[in-house]
Amino acid sequence: MTSTAVRRLIAVCSLVGVSALLVVAGAGSASADTPEPRPGSWEPKPEIDTLEAWLYLGGIPLLVFVVITLLYVAPALARGEDLSLDALEPENQWLGGPRKAAGELAAPDSEDSKAGGAGGSW
Repeated sequence: MTSTAVRRLIAVCSLVGVSALLVVAGAGSASADTPEPRPGSWEPKPEIDTLEAWLYLGGIPLLVFVVITLLYVAPALARGEDLSLDALEPENQWLGGPRKAAGELAAPDSEDSKAGGAGGSW
């Protein structure tokens, strides 16, 4: 083996070893139990019933979801925009154009007129 291959092997082994050591060292504190209560030290662990757990784990995220949705939808509703599924079709959107329907655009007056939307010639 060349010296660069040996150096790479040593670097990989040390990285794996340090990672394993950090995982093992970090797991020790996570598996600790609450110590026995002594006067003036730890308070006993509070009991949480199932309903309260569902409220914390399901109700609060649901409430945050509803608030964020309302903050997103409320300005569009205040402007009077159509939020139905039909309004999301690409042919109903003209980004940056006038807020008129395509039938309301002015027709060209003559051959040289630029009115009437897009046009092309060969």
